[in-house]
Formats: sequence, structure tokens, C-alpha cells
Amino acid sequence: MCGLLGGIWRDGAGVGEAAARGALHWLTHRGPDAEGIELHDGVFLGHRRLSIIDLDPRSNQPMRSGAMSIIYNGEIYNYREVRDALRERGVSFSTNSDTEVLLKAFALDGISCLERLEGMFAFAIWDSQLRKLVLARDKFGEKPLQYFHDDSLFAFGSEFRAVEALAGPQRLQVDSSALPLYFRFSYLPAPAAPFAGAHQLEPGCWLELDVDRWESRKSRYYDLPVRLTRLRSKSSPSFESAKLQLRKRLTKAVEDRILASDVPVSVFLSGGLDSSVIASLASQTGAHNVTAYSVAFPNDPEFDESGYARLVADRYPNLDHQIINVTEDALAHFTDQTLALLGEPYGDASLIPTAFVCSHVREKVVLGGDGADEIFAGYGTYSAMQWSARMPFWLKAVLTRIPTVSNPVAIGNPLLRGAALFHKHLRCSATEEYLAWRSYANSAQLEALGVPERSGDKLPIRSRRIRSLRDLLVTDIEFNLPADMLKKVDLASMQHSLEVRLPYLDSGLVEFVLNLPASYLIANGRRKHLLREAFRDLLPPEIVGRRKQGFLLPIRKWMKDGRMRDELLELSAVQSALNPAAIRHFADRHQAGTEDLSALLWSCYVYLKWLRRPRLLDVEFSG
Repeated sequence: MCGLLGGIWRDGAGVGEAAARGALHWLTHRGPDAEGIELHDGVFLGHRRLSIIDLDPRSNQPMRSGAMSIIYNGEIYNYREVRDALRERGVSFSTNSDTEVLLKAFALDGISCLERLEGMFAFAIWDSQLRKLVLARDKFGEKPLQYFHDDSLFAFGSEFRAVEALAGPQRLQVDSSALPLYFRFSYLPAPAAPFAGAHQLEPGCWLELDVDRWESRKSRYYDLPVRLTRLRSKSSPSFESAKLQLRKRLTKAVEDRILASDVPVSVFLSGGLDSSVIASLASQTGAHNVTAYSVAFPNDPEFDESGYARLVADRYPNLDHQIINVTEDALAHFTDQTLALLGEPYGDASLIPTAFVCSHVREKVVLGGDGADEIFAGYGTYSAMQWSARMPFWLKAVLTRIPTVSNPVAIGNPLLRGAALFHKHLRCSATEEYLAWRSYANSAQLEALGVPERSGDKLPIRSRRIRSLRDLLVTDIEFNLPADMLKKVDLASMQHSLEVRLPYLDSGLVEFVLNLPASYLIANGRRKHLLREAFRDLLPPEIVGRRKQGFLLPIRKWMKDGRMRDELLELSAVQSALNPAAIRHFADRHQAGTEDLSALLWSCYVYLKWLRRPRLLDVEFSG
């Protein structure tokens, strides 16, 4: 796991070594173990390394083979199998790294080699002979890759902070047209970016820049819906057979992610179903102890899941259970530190507690449970949309005309609260309903903030009718998972030089589960049915029967009173990007309990803090 940064200057002038290293310095937290640069003929390749596979300096980057040089962030879990296949074709290797495997596979087969890779990655390969640059990103978007392209510079990297420093502070200007997306979803989905001329490369895609023509082309090498169509069979396995196959596939995914490492691998153990399954499987791989990290909230018993985590740890003696105590004061103190490292506005408040936990992990690698909800239908959204799909159109049309409850989360009764939330997000169109569940601001609120949606704007969601649970899960995997959940994991972990590996996002596992009948995933309103039943014997019964509990920051409370609300109002009063009167109006409504606007207020807070981010202003740029 590492950080990469590069640039190509059309006129060949390039950038000075001091400026290049200064920009690369912004990625030190991603790779504290080694730094490498390559500078020639208007081309800069830079790399910060977190050494995990083949710790020898011979595997440092940039790595060169013939006319090709690579800078790469990620891990290829099946690199040994790919290397063996390449050796049979006459390819020789001088390292034991997955980096060299990726470079030589690409040299031999080009883009088509990506289809054989199982892992998480973002990389750039420069061909000095053909004068072409290729960028690529993994299938589901676990690793970020961002770029800027204008008439004279193509710059790219793992974080916009480094890209901005490399390009120069005057070249990258904040793009206000991206703000409606950010405030609506609390993140910027790819290809949207916070700067004019900048983009995020989409998951499962590659981009090639022809330097002599100064033209780029982009395409997709992995398309989940197409894969599912090709793999779909006439008959599905029985439920019992599906349980056995799931057990086998997930066990292998965990083993692959542990064995593809030359340093110790730990696990997150929240006490929920997803992480408990991963921890139980990890404890059975190899003879060594595995450190399991859990969180306890000693001052907030309502949110404390550490007791459930202990039940799992007690069952497996080789789990070295480490409990991290979290308090509200500690999170508040940690907030500024975390937000100051953001290269782009990102408004999912769970970033803060996730980063706090990551900061306490001693190992370089940890296994996480992210991705399970999107694959096994774990979110309440999925059940709600299943109910909605069964309703006749005329009934939806009537219900959507009835005014909604302004603050459903304030309702004490769980059934009434759920009904109010269901009604609030109900739409006649399934796609519009999905977007309503994923949105934290409506058009009127965006208009009031001064960032109105434009009528011609298209949401970056691939056009598809959501007609089944499978369609809904695929939409979430393509849209919300990479832009929100996976971005959170990457940002939170890499701020603390930690690599998080996600066994649930093994591509073969994902494709297998999504081709199963919907009734295997949600049965009688019980979500994650298949996952629960497949691993029932490995877990305490209290874990198998638990409902999902989120890992959240207390922003509802923070935005009602206290320092953070006051700071937001102070920040809004000394800027012109957002309407200060609208922010105060939203803050007053939230404080009065009229409406829960905590997510929108937090997004405003994060954005205004991001506008005041430290930037590299004192280096000389020769490009």
C-alpha cells in the first residue's frame, strides 16, 4: 500500500526535483518506508512506499522494465499465480513483489492483464518508447486515482493535495459546479472532482494518454452487470449448497489476503456480524496469533458493542483482543487533525471514529468487513425498497402527495419512525427513490445554500432500471460503495499508514452472491440471511441474531449546541462560497428539533474547513 504521484508536461519542461519532492511529501503518510522519483524529458513519476510484500529495497518504486516504468498503490492477492503463469511463458523476475508481476503482465498483455488480477490497486505505467501513459483502477474502487488535464499538464495521484501541490496553486481552481453533488450525497462520486479540469478515474476503468497527440481515451475493463449476465445460469444452487460455496469462497478470500503479506495481518472486530465472520476465519488461518481490534464507548453504553466483540474473541484463543476506548472528547479533539489531511471535501462523519481506530492499530495490515452490506443486502434501504416495489403505482402516487414528517429520527417508537422514513423517501420511480435514500439535501436546500442543481446536469449513476434486488445492489456497489464507504476506509487508514484489506470484495465472491435468488439474501424481512446461516456454527448466537449498528460520530448533538455549531457559524460568516444566512437557518431548525439537518450541516462544516486547507505555496514550479 502506497501513494503515487506523477505529471507530464506537454512542452517537456517538467518540474524541478525540489518541487517534485515537495509535492510528493504530501503523501508521506501513505508510504513512510521509502521514497522514489523518476524525472526525465518532462515526465515525473513519484512514489511513497508502505512495504508489505517483498520488504527488500529492490522492490521500491518507480520500478522499471525495458521502456516501461510503474508506480503502483495496492496489493494483488493472486500475484503468485499470475507470476507462475508468466514464468511458463518465459518471463523472468528479479524480485518477489507483486509490483514486478503487474508491470511484466502489462508489458506482455497490456490492458487485458487486468481481468486476471484479484486485488485492490491504482497504478500508472509510463512507456517511454511509445510515449504513452496508462492509468488504471481496481474493479470496485478500493484505491483512489485522481488526475488533472489541461492544455499543458497532465498530473495524477492518490490524493488531490499532492496533485494540487504538483500542478501549482494557481492552476487548480475550485469547481463550484461540483458542489451540488457533494452537498446532496456528502461525497463526490467519480468522475466528479473538486477542481475544474480534474477528475476521479472510475472503478474498473483505465485511461491512456497519448503524449504526442495530447489526447486521452478511457474505457472500462470490468463491468459487474455484464459479468453477472454472462455468469447467470438457468438454475440456482440450493440454499444449502449456496451456504457451502459461500463458506469456501469467503474462507479463501480471507486466506488470500493474509498470505499475500510479508508482515503481520490483524483484524477489526466490531462485534457485528460482518467483522465477526472475518475474525473467526482469520483466527483459523495459520498458527500465529491474530490481533483483533475492537472499540468500546465507556461513557456511552448505548453504543458500546465491545461486549459482543468479547464473545467472539473468547471463542478463539489465538485472537489477541485489543480494546480501544473512545470518548466523545477524544473524537472531538481528533476531528481537526483528520479533516486537515483531506485533499477533497468528504462529508461522511463516520470518517472520524474510523480514523481514530486506525490510528491505534500497531500492524501495517488489517482485515475489515466493509462491502458485506452491499453484497448481502444488509442495509434497511434494501428492505424498504423491496416493500415499495410491491406497491401499486396508484398508491405510491397518492402517498407521495401527502406531506412527510419533517424530523422522523425524533420519533421514539421504532415502527412509527421506520414508517415515517419510508414515506419520506418514497418515490414513484425506483431510481429516484434510491437516490432519495442516498441524499442528505434536497433541491430547495441546495438553492438556499447558493449551489443550485442545474437542469442539464446528469447524476453520475449509470443508467439502469432498478427492477430487482440484484439491480439495487449493483447500483449501490457501483455508486455509493466506492465514493462513500471505500473512500472512507482509504482516507481513514492511509492517514495512519495502515492498509485495510476487504475479503468481502473478492470479485468471484461478489459475482457468486449477486447471482443467487433474492430470497437467499433477505428472507422474511431478515437481511443477510445467507451470511448468517453459512457461519452460524462459528459465531455466538448473540452475534448471529444481532441487528446492524452503525459506527457514527455524535454530530446531531454537536450541531445542536456547543463548539462545533459555533465554529460552523463563525466559518460561514467569513466566506462567500455558501450563503451564511442559509447555514444559520439550517442550524436554527436543527437546534429547535424541527428537522434533522446534522448531515447537511456537517457537510457545510467540512467544506468550509477544506477551503481553509494548508497548501504548498512556497515552492518554485518550472512547469
